[in-house]
Amino acid sequence: MKLYVVLASCLLSSLTFLRTAEALDAFSVPGDGFGPSTPAVAELNNNAADGLETALVSLNGKVQVIKADGSLVWAADLPNVTCSNTPTTDKAHTSPVIGELFGDGIQYIVVGYGGFVGKPCDGGVVAYRASDGARKWVFSIKRWARLKKFFAFRHAVYGTPALGDVDGDGKLEIGFGSFDRNIYLLNSNGKVRWYAIAADTVFSTPSFVDINGDGKREMIISTDISKNTRLNPPTPNGGYVYALKASIKVPAGTQFGFRDARLQVWRHQFDQVMQASPIVGEVLPSNPGLEVVVGSGCFFPQGGGDRRGKWFKVLSARTGKVLKTLPVSSCTPSAPGLIDIDADGVLDVVGTTSGISGAGGDGLSHVVAWSPSRDVVLWDSTPYSGGRRDGYGGYYNRTPIGADITGDGVPEVLVNYSTDVVILNTAGAMLTCGERPCSLPLMRTGSLLKGRPMVADTDLDGRPEVIVGGEYDNRSCMIRWEDPLAN
Repeated sequence: MKLYVVLASCLLSSLTFLRTAEALDAFSVPGDGFGPSTPAVAELNNNAADGLETALVSLNGKVQVIKADGSLVWAADLPNVTCSNTPTTDKAHTSPVIGELFGDGIQYIVVGYGGFVGKPCDGGVVAYRASDGARKWVFSIKRWARLKKFFAFRHAVYGTPALGDVDGDGKLEIGFGSFDRNIYLLNSNGKVRWYAIAADTVFSTPSFVDINGDGKREMIISTDISKNTRLNPPTPNGGYVYALKASIKVPAGTQFGFRDARLQVWRHQFDQVMQASPIVGEVLPSNPGLEVVVGSGCFFPQGGGDRRGKWFKVLSARTGKVLKTLPVSSCTPSAPGLIDIDADGVLDVVGTTSGISGAGGDGLSHVVAWSPSRDVVLWDSTPYSGGRRDGYGGYYNRTPIGADITGDGVPEVLVNYSTDVVILNTAGAMLTCGERPCSLPLMRTGSLLKGRPMVADTDLDGRPEVIVGGEYDNRSCMIRWEDPLAN
């Protein structure tokens, strides 16, 4: 088997060594650990000659942009970095998202921030100019709650903000939910266009999509809900998926009440928290319009036991009606991936589930592929990492992605699993386990990978690279496998 140089170029070590069947770069970054955050790749420093840059967000509240050669373009602190009420590694859990906010050709990196534990630190959304890290604006939920005089248990934005031109004016709006139990839409300048009471925490990343063909995008988002008999009608334990009129014309800062019909196109209720992000695509050509595919979460029943929500649901994007139920072995808060596994021109659904008994699992984590259009399970795989099984395979942001790594025109499936990035072929068989009968090298890091990988060609050599934020050689690094399947 061919030997590949592993360049462990974490800047503090400058260590170079050989390892069989692995081609890896590990570039040290200012951050301290990575949560369920996925790198974002684009041309960010206005110099196409040096390749594409990678943006990462670390748990300790650092945003960093790294060149293709591993050098740092810039790093910046999130607004809550100095707050001592929460642990150092509980400052940010979202992924960076990149876009031209003002439609003028200038790229910005938008990041949600805020944590889970301790006394509430601030949370919200912030925008940095991509070329140099200059902060453009910050939306503080703590400040907004004080201004509007409402109680917020937490201020964190856990789901990644979504960018979209909802009204066709050439500028990007920013949609997200918060632990303060609200859903927000900001204008491109960071000012609140409207916000809606969700009555419970919001974990999911929204999607912007035109669901009815009128040229305006709606916001599709999931939320939690808890039983409240004092409301009329009462709310149950569970969650909702909403389609909201993102482009509705209202005075700036308008508040919409819980279940406000003015804002909602549709709302669908489920008996489990809905923490997985809804994904929109064409998976049922027989159904008019697009479909929304969504998983649940793993909270109810609250006292423990066998959890509800052992499924992915396929909904009509136009009406919210459930069209298909895709059963799995346990509930999962991780969003599914939409990938054309069988190359029939129709997107298939690939999801991950946890094996832990507290989620109702069977001890094994599964990666499952369905063809909803043909109403069949394509395969059900139980990956492993160097002979080890990961019971938490369906945890947050273990979303499978599709990418043609081998160059044969058919996408492979990549998913973060334990400390590795696992690659499966179109039949669900592992390609990356470093042992027979697997034929491809391990893609291992030095710590649990919580964020899904990104596939891009940062050095513009025509070959794909797999990129994650993780740990290597006991340091926080941007880890990149160069041409990982070369042989």
